[in-house]
Amino acid sequence: MNKFSVMIIDDNEDDRYLLKRLMKKLDIATEIFEADNGQSALDFLTEYQFNKQKFPDDFPPIFIFLDINMPIMNGIEFLKKYSALRQTNKKHMSSIFTMYTSSEREEDIEIKELYDFVKGYIVKGNLKAENLQETIAKYL
Repeated sequence: MNKFSVMIIDDNEDDRYLLKRLMKKLDIATEIFEADNGQSALDFLTEYQFNKQKFPDDFPPIFIFLDINMPIMNGIEFLKKYSALRQTNKKHMSSIFTMYTSSEREEDIEIKELYDFVKGYIVKGNLKAENLQETIAKYL
């Protein structure tokens, strides 16, 4: 599997750490960007020119893991705003999202049906190297 850039948008530092640790174990990421809420992630992604210069081979991130329940801007609000960003800057069209959340509610799982760029859904409690690798391989 080729290496690629990743972004983790999650307010829980421990959950970000666990996901980063697994990605490092699998040796799949060239760069791992982090944000602790949807607004800071959106701000980072909106600064396209600046970040493309700073990370020429890794921006925008190819794979984005998004939590649902976060302060300031939750994952659902983020998806709405990111969808609009994709329409104004087509260079964001290549990013693939996987929901990375503790929620097993059916209405949350159905979020991936509303946005064509949201491909996967990983419940944090079920995170293992095998299902992470399968999810990534399935959508890349």
